[in-house]
Amino acid sequence: MTSLDPRTRSLLRQADKIAAAGKRSAAVELYEKILDENPNADTAWSGLASVLADPVKKEESFEKALALNPENGDAIRGLATLRGEPIPAEWVIQEEVEEEEVGEETAVSETHEHEPVTNDDDLLLACYRHPNRETGLRCYNCQKPICMDCTRKTPVGYLCPDCYREKEDIFFNAKNRDYIVAPIIAFPLSLIAGFLALQVGSFFGIFIFFLAAAVGGGIGGLIGRLAKRAVGYRRGRYLPHTVSAMVILGFLIPSLPAVLLGSLGAILVPGILLFFATGAAFYAMR
Repeated sequence: MTSLDPRTRSLLRQADKIAAAGKRSAAVELYEKILDENPNADTAWSGLASVLADPVKKEESFEKALALNPENGDAIRGLATLRGEPIPAEWVIQEEVEEEEVGEETAVSETHEHEPVTNDDDLLLACYRHPNRETGLRCYNCQKPICMDCTRKTPVGYLCPDCYREKEDIFFNAKNRDYIVAPIIAFPLSLIAGFLALQVGSFFGIFIFFLAAAVGGGIGGLIGRLAKRAVGYRRGRYLPHTVSAMVILGFLIPSLPAVLLGSLGAILVPGILLFFATGAAFYAMR
């Protein structure tokens, strides 16, 4: 059997509970998520096979589980049943033992009905951002229920978008004045670059078209680096967006007369430069 890390084992338990509750589509989604991260988890393959409706895919999943672990009892029994073959005797006995253990646990629980115990992990809840989606997953930090679309993978487990955002905040150290300094640096430079791009594009026309991408990336990268240096290389969540907006504004203002006059061909080269400059400035500020 493949050795699994604690988080994967926890997710497998949740997937098994969801499958046992009859929520096949949710179980399939969670098993597939586990296998995306750990394709060598044989128990995830056999669990996935148990909830799949397609016989072909079910058989393939059982076979993958057995290829990883020839002693996977669930896969041995499931594959034999699927193919209409007799289950090997040793696995029939094991299955009966497991059923007896489950029966004993049920009998014990029935003798303690006056002391009901509810385990929140056994309940299917609604995602806190998507109330129409049932889930068995929780954010490991705040314990809010989250669906697959809301999970943010971290080395220690899944986070909800809110907690993930809070964790990201520790990497952002920009000050309020940085959101003033960065535009002050970026906008004039972009304005000059936009004016020069319009003049060069009008003068050389199609001959500069092939250089526009490289030149635009260089211009944007330079503006981004200068703006980042001006704010002391501090990082802000929205600083890249702010500088990119200044680049767009700086390129568009010189082009407005040409647009109003209908000379759209004259702004072709500046437009290409702007496209690449904006992306380069954004990534230089990250």
